[in-house]
Amino acid sequence: MQNIDVRGFQAGDLETVAQLWRSSALSTGLAPESEPSLAEYQDRLARESRCAWSIHVACNGSEIVGFLAFERQRSWLRQLFVSPAMKGAGVGTVLLTVAKREMPAGFRLRTSADNHPARRFYERRGLRMDGQFPHETLGFMTVRYRWP
Repeated sequence: MQNIDVRGFQAGDLETVAQLWRSSALSTGLAPESEPSLAEYQDRLARESRCAWSIHVACNGSEIVGFLAFERQRSWLRQLFVSPAMKGAGVGTVLLTVAKREMPAGFRLRTSADNHPARRFYERRGLRMDGQFPHETLGFMTVRYRWP
């Protein structure tokens, strides 16, 4: 495993994190036909970081290689994405450990029902499936997980 450090999101991270989010989402092969533009990812990150999300970035040296976003008050892990080049290097595990530390009473998350690598990742790390639901705006099926 690489030496991964995690720190809080900073305003200067916006473009890099948005690019990582978009490239990681596209790398699954499951992105909707109307995948948001880079500017839309940037707008959402800026808005959510001001209003609801606590965002942390994973760094390998000075390079941002992953991020997670959560809503502690609602016990939701909203986003966990890793750079496609770093998948399998332990970055996701480090980020999930941060989520467990930040929300020790537990949390929920959801992922696409067809994202089998993500589902295996969560299940191998002790999360339990808690139902399937259509995505409220895009319509595809999602699987909700919870921890503990």
